[in-house]
Amino acid sequence: MNHPFGKEEAASQKQLFGFFCECLRRGEWELAQACVPQLQEGQGDIPKRVEDILQALVVCPNLLRCGQDINPQRVAWVWLLVLEKWLAREKKLLPFVFRRKLEFLLLSEDLQGDIPENILEELYETLTQGAVGHVPDGNPRRESWTPRLSSEAVSVLWDLLRQSPQPAQALLELLLGEDDGTGLCHWPLQNALVDLIRKALRALQGPDSVPPGVVDAIYGALRTLRCPAEPLGVELRLLCEELLEACRTEGSPLREERLLSCLLHKASRGLLSLYGHTYAEKVTEKPPRATASGKVSPDHLDPERAMLALFSNPNPAEAWKVAYFYCLSNNKHFLEQILVTALTLLKEEDFPNLGCLLDREFRPLSCLLVLLGWTHCQSLESAKRLLQTLHRTQGPGCDELLRDACDGLWAHLEVLEWCIQQSRCCKSLLNLPGQVSTVSVQYS
Repeated sequence: MNHPFGKEEAASQKQLFGFFCECLRRGEWELAQACVPQLQEGQGDIPKRVEDILQALVVCPNLLRCGQDINPQRVAWVWLLVLEKWLAREKKLLPFVFRRKLEFLLLSEDLQGDIPENILEELYETLTQGAVGHVPDGNPRRESWTPRLSSEAVSVLWDLLRQSPQPAQALLELLLGEDDGTGLCHWPLQNALVDLIRKALRALQGPDSVPPGVVDAIYGALRTLRCPAEPLGVELRLLCEELLEACRTEGSPLREERLLSCLLHKASRGLLSLYGHTYAEKVTEKPPRATASGKVSPDHLDPERAMLALFSNPNPAEAWKVAYFYCLSNNKHFLEQILVTALTLLKEEDFPNLGCLLDREFRPLSCLLVLLGWTHCQSLESAKRLLQTLHRTQGPGCDELLRDACDGLWAHLEVLEWCIQQSRCCKSLLNLPGQVSTVSVQYS
């Protein structure tokens, strides 16, 4: 090929672009992929034409020329990764609909035997419509703007949760959309899932036999739920109450530990907080009475008393769980709440309860609490009991700096106590002549 003088680079890039297109036509994907980095540095309209071609490869995988052993969706996924790198170098973002459509097509290959073809088409159309439509911010009636699934499709998804939980969860996550709750068909589908979960919970507590896989379907549906910042109404509140009641029912197949593991993800943080608030309300209706001094009663439900009551529970696992939910529902860090509770007990000179509170997991906080609460001691006896309760019982694992500081305070106490004893002795010696004369007068 003849190159015009001084335009060799542009002619070379044009030739490379032609070779790139020819590789795509022949299905030589690796050679075509190797041309992409250099084409992105091309001049003129070459980078724009290459970007359009890459988007077409991702959006229309069924038009790709592939062999019998090559899946067009998998080839499109490779080009999706190439397009992501291309856009990253251009400081652009890949439209999320590209990835979601391709993920759905890849997932649908494994679900063709479990989901009817017409339902798969409905799901794909819902995915496409939700991607094109836009929900205005602040609109209170979002459900009217989002695509709805038919009751048959929702029923098929629930059956899939019972039979194949993992593929069903992946499909629901695609349909529900982003973690912030702005999903493609988030609101109608989530409301339908909540209704199905509540129906399944009522079936578990009923006398009739429960179909197999219902418990797994409940766990799987909970993993996919999104709970945004704003409340969705009473449905989620009622769901949390029914979940708590089902877990606390004797003989229930639901396990609270596994249920909580389903809620421990970013998209369900609001739902976990709501469950914790519900749990804390139910538990603090009848707080435990057993404490070292017996001063905690249900009539004092302030945060300090509530935390003391919780950690007076002889079951450590139960105490930690209730304390976690209590602090979560009150937006407080549990260590901060423990220190505030301990300082309150110290000011009241309730040393038996203070020792009980810091007896187990919170023992390393003892020396720190001595330094924080030292100025609240009202007498020498109070300071001595504080050190005896929190410092003299410390093991070798205590922080050395804090332990040395507490040792210094103990030494100061001993010196002060010695000084008081010596002053009493001196005072008694000064009063000795008067006492002798009084005795002599009485004897005479």
